[in-house]
Amino acid sequence: MAGKYILLPWMLLMAGCAGGPGEKNLPAPPMDACGDPGTIQRMVLDLPARGYDYEYNLYLPPCYESEPDAAYPVLYLIPGRSSSYQAWFAAGAAQIADDMIRAGEIPPFLLVATSDTDSDLNAELIHFDLIPEIEKSYRIRPERRYHAVAGASLGGVAAYRIVFRDPARFAMAGIFGNGATSGEENRIRDWLAAMDESDKPRVFLNTGLSDTYMLDRATVMISILDEYEITHMEIFREGDHTYAYWVSNFPAFLLWLAEDWQ
Repeated sequence: MAGKYILLPWMLLMAGCAGGPGEKNLPAPPMDACGDPGTIQRMVLDLPARGYDYEYNLYLPPCYESEPDAAYPVLYLIPGRSSSYQAWFAAGAAQIADDMIRAGEIPPFLLVATSDTDSDLNAELIHFDLIPEIEKSYRIRPERRYHAVAGASLGGVAAYRIVFRDPARFAMAGIFGNGATSGEENRIRDWLAAMDESDKPRVFLNTGLSDTYMLDRATVMISILDEYEITHMEIFREGDHTYAYWVSNFPAFLLWLAEDWQ
């Protein structure tokens, strides 16, 4: 596969590179069969046509290596402006996912933390380079309900752009600390109007009450979603424009995702 991995000193548990997906599509094993935690790997995607390598973090759930017939949901997690691919995991997102999986609160899944989209506002590299590589190289369940994209701040905009442009492939979008970016309201309406009824995604929004401007943009997004009867959930409580606030709401987000993963 084109991706390389570099083991991190703060990983949950060291592991080798994962094998390709083959034709496997069985549900993941029960977590009581997996005593060890999941793993975090720092990955590098070779992109010679673009002239540089692309870094990201990959969380693999417990039993991924030992259960080669199992396939999993996947969540792509995009950081905010000028944030690195480490931002979400450094704030605790992967550890929360691992704790909830091992406690049996949610099904096991893969979590991919991308680099930022500062120079790629439509997230085309994530959409057309990174995601195909992940889904070629790892055992991802093919049905759209097992595919989700979320992001924080500018990454939240990238997340809804990916999902709304490609709703036949992605079933859920998570928008943390943002909403409908200013000036894009009609474009969002065009995307939603073009969707087949069966492809309408679910949307999760989380913004802090002290994050005034982004709270306004989230409210605008909710009004547009309501126009097109898009199912959504929002959590607005005291907090600011920080990963600490967004990650504090990550357990609720994962439970919301898992409603479609059972």
